[in-house]
Amino acid sequence: MPVSYPMITTYTQHAHLLSILTHYECAHPWIFNNYVQLFINKDYKHHWGDFYFPVTYELRPSDSCKWITTQKIHRDTVTTKWDSVIHFIIENINANNYVHTMVNYFYVPLSDRYNKLQLHHDIFVYGYDLNREIFYVSDFFKNGVYSQAEISFNDFNLAFDMNHLTTNHDYLREMVYLYTFNNQYQDKFSADTLVNSIRNYFTNKTPEYWEMFNYGGDRHNLDFGMQIYTTLFNYAKETSEHKAMLDIRPFHLLYDHKKIMTLRLKYLYDNRHLIELNQEHIDEFTAIELKAKILVNLAIKYNLTRDTSISENLQTLITNIENEESIFLERWLKKVGN
Repeated sequence: MPVSYPMITTYTQHAHLLSILTHYECAHPWIFNNYVQLFINKDYKHHWGDFYFPVTYELRPSDSCKWITTQKIHRDTVTTKWDSVIHFIIENINANNYVHTMVNYFYVPLSDRYNKLQLHHDIFVYGYDLNREIFYVSDFFKNGVYSQAEISFNDFNLAFDMNHLTTNHDYLREMVYLYTFNNQYQDKFSADTLVNSIRNYFTNKTPEYWEMFNYGGDRHNLDFGMQIYTTLFNYAKETSEHKAMLDIRPFHLLYDHKKIMTLRLKYLYDNRHLIELNQEHIDEFTAIELKAKILVNLAIKYNLTRDTSISENLQTLITNIENEESIFLERWLKKVGN
């Protein structure tokens, strides 16, 4: 089944979906129109920040994407109706369905949790080789890096069957997800809608449907849009004061956001969607993206050393990136916007 390395890799709910969509150029406008707004816990004690989608937490971004047809089957149905998960996956791959499911990584040799921790995680299956008896799979197997790899039928079967031994939260709610690419869908791209979304990000606007989909009551605990910089600065400062470990994910989220913005600007320029956009804008934002990548590397370096001077550099760079992006977006939105 066709896949490409995804444009965004902070979390699997995006990486698995975008492994499919990145491969199909016709789906790129949907990606660029949707991965704009950010939200994050202000104190970051809940360790969560992400791209905003107008759906409840129980739903995945794939549920809101018309390029993808999603089916959900309970794990018990799989084990009852098929003699093994191996045959279930092969049958679905043959029917052009990608498979997304939880497995116990204690039994996954690819993982750095192998033979160490009874924890499950969601793995993405996009192909198989009957002669070699392997599946082609993707996930964050080692060192927090999203990668594509191979796993034997036997190892996968054991990891799936032993999932009940795990102790962490099953955010797929015991469901197996099947994804089919919908090549009949016709996407209508609107540059005006996109510019408005970028303006909402820049002005830290609370998404229109936040209270409806997130049960209300938590808005005061959250930052939206460019307020993420304040959260990251405070988080880095507090972590350094306690000589604690940083969670790398929110820094990688920021980098993913800059990376997708650069790709978005290139798409707008190449397709002449905004005549006010020029190559200088792309070059300017590419420099911001590069600094965001350096920020991730600094956070990793701090974790290895717990050196407060590195944390100070990290905090300075957060402020620097915020200022540069703010200047860029204010000027750019005046040039292209209403």
